[in-house]
Amino acid sequence: TAMQAPGGPSPGQTCVLILIFTVLLQSLCVAVTYMYFTRELKQMQDKYSRSGIACFLKEDDIPWDPYDEDSMNSPCGQVKWQLHQVVRKAPRMKKLWARS
Repeated sequence: TAMQAPGGPSPGQTCVLILIFTVLLQSLCVAVTYMYFTRELKQMQDKYSRSGIACFLKEDDIPWDPYDEDSMNSPCGQVKWQLHQVVRKAPRMKKLWARS
């Protein structure tokens, strides 16, 4: 058996302190990770939003062809493709709304 100094923490107290420290450290890591990814996501949203607005403001002068892979890989090309899909589906949606 190990000799223990009188008045020192018991093994149970030491275990509880280690557990509390571990939980606090994990909480700190989760908070830092959450803040980092939230900031990164915000930057990605801002970048995507700016590129989408640039497409509509004619700041993007690249011609768009839905069958050209390079044009579809650009952020502006993706926005134009999504808009094209919405416009293409609009007459069908109008018919569905008229029925109801």
